Amino acid sequence: MYRVVTQYRNGSTRPVIERGPWHATRKLAEEWAETLRNHGYTAYVESQNGLIDAGTAAGGNDNSDLMSALASMA
Repeated sequence: MYRVVTQYRNGSTRPVIERGPWHATRKLAEEWAETLRNHGYTAYVESQNGLIDAGTAAGGNDNSDLMSALASMA
């Protein structure tokens, strides 16, 4: 499951962060994120395992090592 996280400013010093509904496919969430980006928003795709960004999609750090370490501590 994937959802779009949108960030924008409404005149205050803190950004407003909104999380959209869950989508069954990453492709659908990416399409929504691209639409929001085209309208001037900062949008990211988040999975149920955490945030997915360009670095993760390109083989960057996806925090899986950290999640494994924390799970083994439980």
